[in-house]
Amino acid sequence: IVSVGGFVSVPFLVPYCSSKFAALGLHKGFTKELSALGKDGIKTTCLCPYFVSTGLIENPQSRIIPVLKPEAVAKRLMDGILCNQKEIAMPSLVTMFCLMQIILPERAIVALEKILDIKFDVKK
Repeated sequence: IVSVGGFVSVPFLVPYCSSKFAALGLHKGFTKELSALGKDGIKTTCLCPYFVSTGLIENPQSRIIPVLKPEAVAKRLMDGILCNQKEIAMPSLVTMFCLMQIILPERAIVALEKILDIKFDVKK
């Protein structure tokens, strides 16, 4: 399990997001190596959920994207493993926002972030 934080860095969560970028890169690299070695019997699934209500992040909120329940995340992961999905972003809408981070100019990304209005309580 990685996180949407593996695609997009968030202010005040830089160490967390950095570790998730690394975990996502590790998954992608190992998946390619397994394929190059012909190890077709070894399957991998990487789940990248948005905020999950586990208490790790205090009071996460967004105008558009709902905070996920741990049970829903676990079920989606199990479904993905059973269907042999390589990568899962959750909710699906997050995939579009991650792609926008790559293709849009910086000003458009800033505007998108204002629309999403993602916030949480910063631990001091």
